[in-house]
Amino acid sequence: GIPGSPPNMLNPPSGCRFHPRCASFRESHARHVPRLREAKPGHFVACHLYGGLPESEAVS
Repeated sequence: GIPGSPPNMLNPPSGCRFHPRCASFRESHARHVPRLREAKPGHFVACHLYGGLPESEAVS
């Protein structure tokens, strides 16, 4: 799992909701929400880095 606490859904962080606790954080992740993509039938991801990481490391 992702270390740290889940985001506050009443006052969520800007951009990607997981950027405050992501080990692969980049500044652009705080400004842009990642688009939802279908990784395989019935499985979706919303991660700026999906596709750039091995499947075992991609956040889904």
